[in-house]
Amino acid sequence: MNYLFSPTFYRLVCWILSHSFQHLFTIRVQGLEHLPAQGPAIICPKHQRWEDIFVTALALPPPLHFIAKVELFRRPLIRELLLTLGGVPVDRQRPRATLSSFKLLPPLLAKQAYIVLYPEGTYVPEGVGPGKHRLIQMLLKLQSRNGLKTLPFVPVGIAYHPRSLGYEVKVNIGPPLSTTDPKQAPLLTQSLMTQIGHLCG
Repeated sequence: MNYLFSPTFYRLVCWILSHSFQHLFTIRVQGLEHLPAQGPAIICPKHQRWEDIFVTALALPPPLHFIAKVELFRRPLIRELLLTLGGVPVDRQRPRATLSSFKLLPPLLAKQAYIVLYPEGTYVPEGVGPGKHRLIQMLLKLQSRNGLKTLPFVPVGIAYHPRSLGYEVKVNIGPPLSTTDPKQAPLLTQSLMTQIGHLCG
């Protein structure tokens, strides 16, 4: 699969989104000082609505690459669009296919990319889900096998507050967490979810 990411197109789409949704969603960002000044970094936001994707893209300044379920990439034109916008397909039902798609990640990480991984794996509208550690473990293995520096995993809380028209959305970025040991993935995931819960409060 060719990776078609275009930072220019990504920024253009973000600009269009920011002007299209500014009356419905007012995004307030705190904690940008915790975002690493350079990648590679793994951004781990709360996931409760489909709008989380564009909220994350608008809240964080650098271009982002989103790990997303492979079902979104099945239709040709949609696939090319998502790849151009930084989508990285992951097949949650077939581990071997997931490993194949993860071949896209080492070159991105080597280029100091910011990768977005929603650790809950799906929408959890109420509260914070337990988090899924397998993709995090795969990233930790990439870290150890490809000569990368220790990857920072950045927890991000997202909270929607209704108003008369639309929402005020608070995005709270916490200090990064990390480990050099892939076996610590379950503990790292648990710690991330705990921090995300605090950041959503």
